[in-house]
Amino acid sequence: MSTQSLGIILWFVLLLLAIPYVRRAKHPRTKPLAAYMVFVTLFSVGAAVMFSVLLMLLSGYGGLDALHNVPGAALFLVLVFVPAFLLGRWQLKKPPRQVPVE
Repeated sequence: MSTQSLGIILWFVLLLLAIPYVRRAKHPRTKPLAAYMVFVTLFSVGAAVMFSVLLMLLSGYGGLDALHNVPGAALFLVLVFVPAFLLGRWQLKKPPRQVPVE
């Protein structure tokens, strides 16, 4: 199995695991599908940005070799996914905006 296939499978599993979490953690007035889409979008964008920034920093400082061992790769993934999760969770907890009635 290629690394790309493994990444896609893990991402799909993550999206499935987010469903029960979002149902439990969302704001009470937010609809479940909207809450899920907000969480998944912000988590995905946040993770992509953190991944890109950290990869550029590591390559700029010559630290890409740290990703070839398990502790370095694990730390990298924690630094990518924890801020992205917190960003998605922060937005998930916010109440929905009130749309003015015309």
